[in-house]
Amino acid sequence: MKAIAAYKYYDAATLQEACEVLNQYAGKAKVLGGGTDLIDWMKRRFMLTPDVLVNIKKIPGLSGIKEEGGALKIGATTTLTDIIENSTVQSKYKALADSAMKGPAPPIRNMATIAGNLCQYVRCWYYRWPDWYCYRKGGPICFAPAGRNIAHAIMEQKVCNAVVASDPATALAAMNASVTVQGTGGTREVTVKDLYVVLGTVLKPDEIITTVTIPEAPSKQAFLKSRIRNATDFALVSAAAATTSKGTTVALGGVAPIIVAGTPDEVYAAIDKAAPLSENRYKVSVVKAMVKRVTA
Repeated sequence: MKAIAAYKYYDAATLQEACEVLNQYAGKAKVLGGGTDLIDWMKRRFMLTPDVLVNIKKIPGLSGIKEEGGALKIGATTTLTDIIENSTVQSKYKALADSAMKGPAPPIRNMATIAGNLCQYVRCWYYRWPDWYCYRKGGPICFAPAGRNIAHAIMEQKVCNAVVASDPATALAAMNASVTVQGTGGTREVTVKDLYVVLGTVLKPDEIITTVTIPEAPSKQAFLKSRIRNATDFALVSAAAATTSKGTTVALGGVAPIIVAGTPDEVYAAIDKAAPLSENRYKVSVVKAMVKRVTA
């Protein structure tokens, strides 16, 4: 682990200011919230690291949890601990609380923000270590299919076999949640299901997630996670289901570079089309069992 390279630092006072700085540095700037993933990434220094950090934690109104018009709204800089301990989340959105609780260790949860958790880098060891110039880094191929791939994707692989790292993303997708995104060109809404593409997210370099919105409290919900060590590991497989006025939605984590979500029948059909790699065929049976349990 090396010292962090020199960088410029901005304490943004408003969202507009933060977006303008991000736009000014054209992809060479990153948003700083809790910093639990970003600072670790910058210490490694074997990948391109940002020249500029834009701190958004001092911007008024970006933190907090409230019900509004039947929906739950969570500010971008709200920590995972705040979500876990919130009485409304515990009583009406338990699957989200469970997904945050089953994520990182308490010291990380105390710092990590919900928006940062949704936007964290993938945990693929080929991507995270310096010896492999993989496709996601700009290299020629993904090394997972011919290498160690116990934790990698079984669906929607295309050019990359890394999986979405966020547990709350799975629960939020099942609840039909969306994020409000602000950039220099204005604001827009993106569903959590559609936030991810194979090589990252749909966010533009000047855009910031400002709010996570769950449109209604589910009448029934569940979140399950399978991992090697129960204390801190990322999901090998996760599944969430939520029943609302629009029906039941199931979402899967740990199985694809995107969030796989839909009705139970649609998700089962997607599992049946899975293309597991040499070491992760077990995920097919595990995810089928999880879907059965979360929809029971």
